[in-house]
Amino acid sequence: MATILFSLFLCFNIFDVTAKHVTHDFHISRCEINYETKTGDLQIAAHIFIDDLEDALILMGKKDLYIGTTKENSNCNDVIEQYINQKFIIKSSNQTQKLSLLGKETSKDKLAVWCYLEVTGLKNITNIDVENTILTEIFNDQKNIVDFTVDKKKKHFTVFDAKKIKEIYRW
Repeated sequence: MATILFSLFLCFNIFDVTAKHVTHDFHISRCEINYETKTGDLQIAAHIFIDDLEDALILMGKKDLYIGTTKENSNCNDVIEQYINQKFIIKSSNQTQKLSLLGKETSKDKLAVWCYLEVTGLKNITNIDVENTILTEIFNDQKNIVDFTVDKKKKHFTVFDAKKIKEIYRW
C-alpha cells in the first residue's frame, strides 16, 4: 500500500497533466568529455532534457521536431548539432572546433536525450577551452555539469551556470 501511495505521489508531483511535457523543477544538463591522446579524438556525450531542448530550438525558429518520437522531423539531428555547436564551444589552439553529431538516443525514462558528438585530429594538445551555455537562454537557474577525462581517467569536474560559462581544461 505504501508503494502504491508513493507512486501516486510521484506521478502527481512530476507530471503536469495540462502541459504537453513532463515538468521538472531543476534545470540541468550533463556532458561527459573524453580526450583520447593516441587518436587525438575528443568524444562528447551530452544529456539534455528533451522538453527544454525543444523550447530552446523553438527560440531558434525550429518547431515541431518531436525529438525521440516516431514523428521526429528528418532534419532533427542537423538542428541539434547546430544548437550544440552554438552553445557548447570547444577551442584548441584558439581555434573553435566543430562538433560532429554521431547520433543520439533517448534516456530510458524518455525525458532526456543523449547526444553523441566528436572532434577528431586534435593530436598533441595539452589543453582545451570550453564554453557551455546550453539552455541558459531559457532558464536563469540552468546548471551544466561537465566531467572531463583524458584516456578515460577523470581529470576535471565543472559546474557551469549563468556566472561561470568558461573553463580551461589542462592535463
